[in-house]
Amino acid sequence: MDISFRQLQAFVLIAEHRSFSRAAEQVYLSQPALSYSLRKLEDALGLSLLARNTRSVELTAAGQRFLEQARRLLRDMDNAVHDAHEQLHLESGSLRIAVLPSVAIEPLPRVLQEYRRRYPGIDISLHDGRAGEIRQWVSAAEVDFAITSAVDDLGALDFQPLYDDSLVLLVRGHERLRGKALLAALREQDYVATTRDTSLRGMADETLLRMGLQRDPAWEVAYMSSAAALARAGLGFALLPASVADTFNSDGSLAVHVLSQAPARSIGLLQRKPCYLSPPAQVFIALLRQQVGDAQGLSAPLDSRDNRPPIK
Repeated sequence: MDISFRQLQAFVLIAEHRSFSRAAEQVYLSQPALSYSLRKLEDALGLSLLARNTRSVELTAAGQRFLEQARRLLRDMDNAVHDAHEQLHLESGSLRIAVLPSVAIEPLPRVLQEYRRRYPGIDISLHDGRAGEIRQWVSAAEVDFAITSAVDDLGALDFQPLYDDSLVLLVRGHERLRGKALLAALREQDYVATTRDTSLRGMADETLLRMGLQRDPAWEVAYMSSAAALARAGLGFALLPASVADTFNSDGSLAVHVLSQAPARSIGLLQRKPCYLSPPAQVFIALLRQQVGDAQGLSAPLDSRDNRPPIK
């Protein structure tokens, strides 16, 4: 059945004005063109909606029943167009975003703060979780997109890198140790690891292997905040993203060491295929790129502040 907005509009106007000429004036059409639109609507429905004579236009019984439905369809269509217009101009809309805990700590708050200031009409819902959980949410379309670590086997997903975030070593004490002296001290320390379903675990284990410190963890926790707390208590060392080092070391009790052996972790945009970003999402990603700068923007401040060579 092929029914157009113009046909519904023609029928409603004729029914309300009881006149073809007055209805035609409302939509700036000729009477023959208006009559043609109505005839196509009646043909599509298989019903006569109007009874015409030389003096008046009256609704048939079928026309009376269809009039309210046609009005509702026009209202719904008008509302849909209005909503699309508002979303295009970022006056309304919604975003469902999944993020890694490290992203939720930095740089997400700064991006959200600026986004809220500029576009208060956009409703944002956040889902923070581990990499495995996030992949499931994206695959099930429970979120519009995710900001997470790179995925090895994408399948029906798409990953676009946004920035890199490397690992740093956090340990209580050993602030002044460097090189071989620090490595020797770490051999006497326990390893505090995140669980294997996190995006950090594989990178951390690989880094320790490169450093000659491969071992099983003495402590295995699901969240970075727990790992940092154990390290602050002197229960071992942890390898965590450089972007969150300041947050987890706000009291200055931990030594933060840059690791030359640590591979960079690519953080990016994860979506289902075919990929589509709504106007609110496009602006959000643009703000995120602006906040993090180039691909090395997150690790540079730490190196500058630390002002000491990485562990070799």
